[in-house]
Amino acid sequence: MERALLTAAFLGAVVLLWLLMLKGWRSRLRRQGDLPPPPVPPQVRGRPVLPATAGLYVGTTFADDWLDRVAVHDLAHRSAGWLRLDSHGLHVEREGLPDLHVPYALVADVSIGEALAGKVVGRNGMVLVDWHLGGRLLTSGFRADDPTVHRRVVDAVRAHLPAQGPPAADLRAAQPAPERLPSDARPHRTDPEAP
Repeated sequence: MERALLTAAFLGAVVLLWLLMLKGWRSRLRRQGDLPPPPVPPQVRGRPVLPATAGLYVGTTFADDWLDRVAVHDLAHRSAGWLRLDSHGLHVEREGLPDLHVPYALVADVSIGEALAGKVVGRNGMVLVDWHLGGRLLTSGFRADDPTVHRRVVDAVRAHLPAQGPPAADLRAAQPAPERLPSDARPHRTDPEAP
């Protein structure tokens, strides 16, 4: 009898924790509901800048908080995938999730880091891309299977960055994009060349 009560109490606690997590996730979705969907990938691929790179899409967070996942538009979920750089921008082809396309015009910065969205991978462990969406600054992470590719990706993206910043149409939100923190205030950044 005592064993059955302990089992029932344990199962009840597990269900309660799961319901609380579900409530928190739904609350996050409501809070982020004003964030527009990412740009649609172009129908025709552009000129390749680098060969496609296999790896792990780590997720997307708000740039001012490396743990605050962007839950809307399937941007929070980790997934195996491919990172492609072409003349249109960055494309992450995610297994089981919609592809993510970030035109160079929306990219604010790119660097190499060690942590994002609760995943810590060690020094120089992933590419971090800061980009604008709906007037907000986001950070997306991609960990290549071959970490030697990270520096080439960063250099290639930086070579394509526009000088004038994101287009005015993307900054239509009433709130301004959060200010970029200095690299020494962002513990998840390890790229010595990052601003």
